[in-house]
Amino acid sequence: MAVPGSSNPTHQNRIDAVKQVVYEYANLMAAYHYSMNGKPPWRTNADDGFLLGYRKLRDFLLNDYPRYKDDILALDYLPPGSVRTWDLPTWENKWRDHMNKHLTHIAYARVISPRPREWNHLEWDPPLMKDFLIAWKALLDAATDPQYSAEFKRQIDDCQGKTGFADIPLR
Repeated sequence: MAVPGSSNPTHQNRIDAVKQVVYEYANLMAAYHYSMNGKPPWRTNADDGFLLGYRKLRDFLLNDYPRYKDDILALDYLPPGSVRTWDLPTWENKWRDHMNKHLTHIAYARVISPRPREWNHLEWDPPLMKDFLIAWKALLDAATDPQYSAEFKRQIDDCQGKTGFADIPLR
């Protein structure tokens, strides 16, 4: 059994962690759905949920070794020596730096930075989601260990069956 915080989780630790990854995935998908289809004012909460979830899953999908403390990484599910084949270009090139201030700080950089910009969920959610779904599919395709693949499928199916997720496409 690996020690919590270890930079070398066991195979079983990785299988057990799939539930947490899929939890974040399902919440991102729900936040996107309600960001695009919800009514103000609560839709704004879905917008923030989408952006925070995207940021978390960005780190999961794109961070490399060495991991930060006990972070779960997409690379944990790839065969040894594999190279990540996905990216999140809209986030990385357009929003990552800006969202650091927008999501976690009430900062003057929102209004006086070299390129302050206003978030418009109708404009930016769809391309961000398109990039994410490409990366998510690439991860699932690259996770060739049969136990990892089976656990991702099982956890996604489980989330799809939970109250509130029937209208959210997770598969």
